[in-house]
Amino acid sequence: MASRQPKPESIDAAARATVGVRGHRIRNLAKAEERRREILTGAARAFARAGFDATNMDQIARECGLAKGHIYHYFRSKEEIFTEIRVDAVNRAFERLAPVIPLIDTDPEQALRKAISSVVGRILNEEERYEPLLTDPVSLSPENRNRIRTAGRRYERTFTAILRAGVARRIFVPGDPKLMTFVILRAAFTVANWYRAGGRWKPRFIIDQVTDQLLRSVLRPNRVRTSSPRK
Repeated sequence: MASRQPKPESIDAAARATVGVRGHRIRNLAKAEERRREILTGAARAFARAGFDATNMDQIARECGLAKGHIYHYFRSKEEIFTEIRVDAVNRAFERLAPVIPLIDTDPEQALRKAISSVVGRILNEEERYEPLLTDPVSLSPENRNRIRTAGRRYERTFTAILRAGVARRIFVPGDPKLMTFVILRAAFTVANWYRAGGRWKPRFIIDQVTDQLLRSVLRPNRVRTSSPRK
């Protein structure tokens, strides 16, 4: 009897674990993932500075301190890099909301406070500072645009669930939870436009102040309270 052959998909999965996008052999997966992360971070800086259309692979390579050919071991094009930046950023942000989810039904006010703080805290992180500044170019393929949109909607739905629970329990002012989500997230993202590392305001102070202000925008007046100010 002929021996059973492995299914093609299992072979492909094993190959993807050790072979890069251009067919080069990956000897150290942890190191490869670290380098991939460095490329995404450097590319985010380049895109935030010049925009997607005006940025090319040479500029990305210079920003990362790598040869352009080395970047092609990990990514096929600048569009693939841009898409991975956006999707990876949202996925990491969503993971940070995990401790918030159990609070949605029991304490939506605290859930929203923690959720907003996580957004602002990301912006103050050197590796993630430039991601909120990126806007999706019209030249993105429908497939990549859909990947980014799908990831973003999953993240936004968590905020909407918090706000819906708070409105239902009369903790938050009446309003459309989805619209309230858009306003809060867009306002939080603007911190990336003005924050400068080493400025007079310390990161913790900024996180607390921005969180308090955005939370107050939806809290019923008799529930407004603030964090202890820290500079």
